[in-house]
Amino acid sequence: MALTYGASDAAIVPASWVVVDERVRLKCLVPLCYRAGESINCPPHTPEPDLVRQALARYRWAILFKRDVEPAAPHVLKPDKRAGLPPSTFHNGTYDVVGNLEALAFNDGYYLALGFSGGSCKAAFCRNLPCQALQGGGCRFPLRGRPSMEGVGIDVFDLANKVGWPVYPIAHKDVDPASIGCAISVGIVFVH
Repeated sequence: MALTYGASDAAIVPASWVVVDERVRLKCLVPLCYRAGESINCPPHTPEPDLVRQALARYRWAILFKRDVEPAAPHVLKPDKRAGLPPSTFHNGTYDVVGNLEALAFNDGYYLALGFSGGSCKAAFCRNLPCQALQGGGCRFPLRGRPSMEGVGIDVFDLANKVGWPVYPIAHKDVDPASIGCAISVGIVFVH
């Protein structure tokens, strides 16, 4: 079903393969990601790694999937070019696949299905608008927005390597876009 919803590849993996590491979440804060703190689903507002680790230990399986993002070049940007850029669409489709898989699992009786996408939900949905949830209002996209895998400490690189998917860091400084073999966005949905 992940492929039907737009994933390029998918794998069923033991939930025990998922490594939750405080250093991953810390990478959102040091050096400070330009999206950090902008939404209820970005650090420092995301669940702490200890809580995530405890919750994920209660799951047996997960559906891990990737979306190939082509071309990679527009997503490799210099930091000084961030101001005034149009909102990123890199992870948009990944949020949709996660939401669809989680809803399907829920409707199939896996009522504790839990999904995470990659990247900032604010960049994917709210664009340049302030996060209403941080301002005391409700989320504009309560069934679509969610914390990113990296924002809760999930080591996405480790998981991608375990299933044999090549992964390249898409840096924002002094990177030749031609040096990036592929660009992927990764999502995961946990089931019992």
